[in-house]
Amino acid sequence: MTYDVVLRPRAALVRSTALSIVFSAVPLAVALVWMSFPLRLWALVASVVVVIAIVVGVVFVRLRSAFVGLGPDGVTVRGVVAARRTFSREQVSSIVLATTFGSSVDRTARELVAFDADEHVLFRMRGDVWGDQGLDRVVDALGVQVTEITRPMPARDFARRYLPGRRTH
Repeated sequence: MTYDVVLRPRAALVRSTALSIVFSAVPLAVALVWMSFPLRLWALVASVVVVIAIVVGVVFVRLRSAFVGLGPDGVTVRGVVAARRTFSREQVSSIVLATTFGSSVDRTARELVAFDADEHVLFRMRGDVWGDQGLDRVVDALGVQVTEITRPMPARDFARRYLPGRRTH
């Protein structure tokens, strides 16, 4: 399928993830293996480190290959964790845009949730991953009814209200 709009996770997010792994996790893993030598647990610790490294590598590859594609007939979403989903543009009937915050009001993030005609969640996008401009591009490209919540709300309340059971199609 060809896409008119293709969004990828913010480059800064990918870069900071890679740098965090290299400068934090790698030295920690080396130190753990080194410290396990006197206890003769190095093989076990090394095995755990390798398994964790594989999981982190898979997540990093998924982060690099995640995208949202908007074509003339369809929408394709491949998230970091979620499987690739494709559905027609006509299925998207409304969008909710909100600014949420976690434990601190100082750290806010925009969120977009797209619904079908039966108010089932089709997909969700977070501004900290896709960028605020990316969310705006999706809204503009889909051209459906948008409900924008102007006051920031706790992320937990947003999820409870707009992501019932966190079900997606």
